Amino acid sequence: MGGGAMARLMTVKEAAEYLGVPVAHVYEAMRAMPGRRAHLRHVRLGKRRYTTQEWLEEWIQRVASEAEAPARPMRLMGEAALFEEAEG
Repeated sequence: MGGGAMARLMTVKEAAEYLGVPVAHVYEAMRAMPGRRAHLRHVRLGKRRYTTQEWLEEWIQRVASEAEAPARPMRLMGEAALFEEAEG
């Protein structure tokens, strides 16, 4: 947003259209804890939330770099107990 030009605020609907995702995904990204990769910067004016194209581009870069990271193995808690009960 440098250069003295003021960035245009985009509504959640406009941001969703820009990204090609459902509005619910944009709200979810805005609700993510600040400081986390999934968090989409925004401002609240009353009950409404707004973002900018620059913030959307920053968010896309963060999310894309997370997708390129190797996936960590996931273990379901209580999985063994479920199978043991089913067998017995």
